[in-house]
Amino acid sequence: MKLKTIDNLVFIGMFLILIYQYALLYLSVINGSWLNFLLVAGAFGLGLLLGRTTYIILGGVLSFVSMSAGGLMLAMPYTRAMYFWAAIALLTITPLTTYLMYLLDHQLLKRKTLAAQLEKLAQEKPDYELITGALNGTALEHDLQQELSLVFYHEQDYRFTLTMVKIDFLENLVNFLGNARFNELLRVTARHLETMLFTVDHLYYTGTGRFVILSPMLGANNAPIMKTKIKANINDIAETFGLTRDALVLRIGQASYSTQDKAVNRDYETALKQLERSAETDIVKEYI
Repeated sequence: MKLKTIDNLVFIGMFLILIYQYALLYLSVINGSWLNFLLVAGAFGLGLLLGRTTYIILGGVLSFVSMSAGGLMLAMPYTRAMYFWAAIALLTITPLTTYLMYLLDHQLLKRKTLAAQLEKLAQEKPDYELITGALNGTALEHDLQQELSLVFYHEQDYRFTLTMVKIDFLENLVNFLGNARFNELLRVTARHLETMLFTVDHLYYTGTGRFVILSPMLGANNAPIMKTKIKANINDIAETFGLTRDALVLRIGQASYSTQDKAVNRDYETALKQLERSAETDIVKEYI
């Protein structure tokens, strides 16, 4: 059966730990007393039915009892000689597995709290990308249509430029950093790019390591200023995050819109494809 929620995974994990715990406890301590074993396992089975918190409380109580008994057995020479490994089991198995249960439950609660917070933020700020804090692709699609309309109807007086900053070798970088540190890298990159924006510019994150800067009234003649500014600070982004200068490679592409023929029949997807092609050309020139 396919498990769909992390809650199910944690419950199964706890159940497997329970089996492991009492199998060892039965083999090393109870010494064949099925009645005692069934009483203890039944108590914890009831705890599982009542909830994870009840299970952890029962585990804490039994941990105290088992550690006290194990300590006494080790303290007395006669019992230490006869039941040394049983005493070690009492001191370690139940406390360690109960603590592991607590960690699993704690992580589950943290994930649930984080998911609730992210859902709340998504509802309150639907135009913002939660990881980077920049505007998201939906906001870019809406703003881009407005900008294209302005160019189409006012081509003599209006222009704008899109600049894409794309993290290269994305899969390798994610594998090297892990998801958590890669998300932090995205946040650091977004903060650095925000410091390079002009007053009227907007920063968007469209996913897969792609940032887009929308610069109203920036024409093709002055657009390279933005590219030069970003390239000059690539090393700052890497060093701030603790990477070497060569560990972070950014592709930079641009597209300017100033005439009707460039604005007509353009949409969000075609604009991103044009920026991707520009970024590929740009990085090839740099490598050559």
